[in-house]
Amino acid sequence: MTALAHTSYGVLRGAAGEGAAVFRGVPYAAPPTGERRWRPAQPVSNWSGVRDATAFGPIAPQDIAPVRLAKRGLAMGEDCLTLNIWTPAADDARRPVLVFLHGGGQAQGHGSAPLLDGARLACRGDIVVVTVNFRLGVLGSLYAPDWHGPDSTNLALRDQKHALGWVRDEIAAFGGDPGAVTVAGQSSGAVAIAALLAGGCDLFDRAILQSGGLERVRSREAASAVAAQLGALRCGGEPGVDEILAAQRGIDTGFVPPQGPFHPCIDGDVIAEHPLVAARTRAMPAIPVLAGTTRDEWRIFDAALDENVFTEQYVRDRARALAGDACDVDAVVTAYRAGQQTLRDVASAMVTDYHFTAPTEQFVRAHASRDNPVFRYELQWPSPRMGFGACHDSCLALVFGNLEAAPALAGADAAARRMSDAVQSRWLEFIRGGEPWERYDGVGGPTMLLGADSAAVRDYRVEQLALWENRYPAYG
Repeated sequence: MTALAHTSYGVLRGAAGEGAAVFRGVPYAAPPTGERRWRPAQPVSNWSGVRDATAFGPIAPQDIAPVRLAKRGLAMGEDCLTLNIWTPAADDARRPVLVFLHGGGQAQGHGSAPLLDGARLACRGDIVVVTVNFRLGVLGSLYAPDWHGPDSTNLALRDQKHALGWVRDEIAAFGGDPGAVTVAGQSSGAVAIAALLAGGCDLFDRAILQSGGLERVRSREAASAVAAQLGALRCGGEPGVDEILAAQRGIDTGFVPPQGPFHPCIDGDVIAEHPLVAARTRAMPAIPVLAGTTRDEWRIFDAALDENVFTEQYVRDRARALAGDACDVDAVVTAYRAGQQTLRDVASAMVTDYHFTAPTEQFVRAHASRDNPVFRYELQWPSPRMGFGACHDSCLALVFGNLEAAPALAGADAAARRMSDAVQSRWLEFIRGGEPWERYDGVGGPTMLLGADSAAVRDYRVEQLALWENRYPAYG
């Protein structure tokens, strides 16, 4: 069966399934190819007749095995500025809209990932779900205004803003309400939302930040240093995609903390200052925000390291790398020894807080101080995989309900399904304009602990999170 949507650019033909129609590979901007490679997204051209929207568009260039692409029936290329829309019906019902920005360190990922399939969430909540592809890696984040012009910076963010503008203008054709748009993002997608808010973007009405490493917005100096490593790309004319990907692999990101060489940078145009500074020094768009992290974000990454890596010295070196040379290493390590079983757990917990929990708390604390509705959470539902805990990406399986797509993240049994239903209910309450739990009201304010026995608690881990106040070098 098919479904039709009548947009300003022409008619789209999607696929109608059980309870929802899906429109895949919908272009929201002109292909960023040729002379448009280093330019902000441009409007898509109109088309005549009915355009097919039953297949996903190409994903942004990234390191991914060709066999994985082929298995999923996907292509990869620079013509990647497309989005996917799941809707109960392309009618005039004016449903709330959720626009989701994927994670992946702004170097990997795509909106057509099975984990992000929006059918279940759209049907259950009677909402419209949109996922977005945007430029990644060097093509989305190169800071080289001297090479390509001042509007060539933060192209991934510019793509995302363009997509949000397209949604405002066109989502009514898919049964959505352009006046009730929630933007959500996970990991680097949440970092992007914080950056958009810091830049004053007003193209959405509510925001959900999931597992965002919000300290990972780069200074001009850090972004310029990455560009300097890519200087060879300027030799011999415009490089090909394979050359760009090869150059990306050679970027030196140092020890810990992971530097995030492709995250947004403070370019003075799209972003004037670090989101953690903007949040506390001036008013951002006065919208409700739901934000949080998982309890054990970093464990899934440290799980790849051998146990013998985690010596006393390694843990101390990590603490110093995170907290700075002037920190009291003994105090930091001692604070994280409590409640942790192994040195691996201590090391992982420090990175979890430095990169994810503490900056998220600081961001929402500042937003709440201006009387904006804020709802803070920590996901404590554990992965069935030994050693992962409540790990990074587990929120995706629970929010979208696609547990079977990655059962190692949150499980796929009846208990996991009940947990997913509970998380979805709270997210949908927020998307619909409601309040899913008690508002966060500053340091020690209510934090919803989402797990087998969910409850909102006060004064949750205040002392540990205070260790990371003002520890982020990009502040300057």
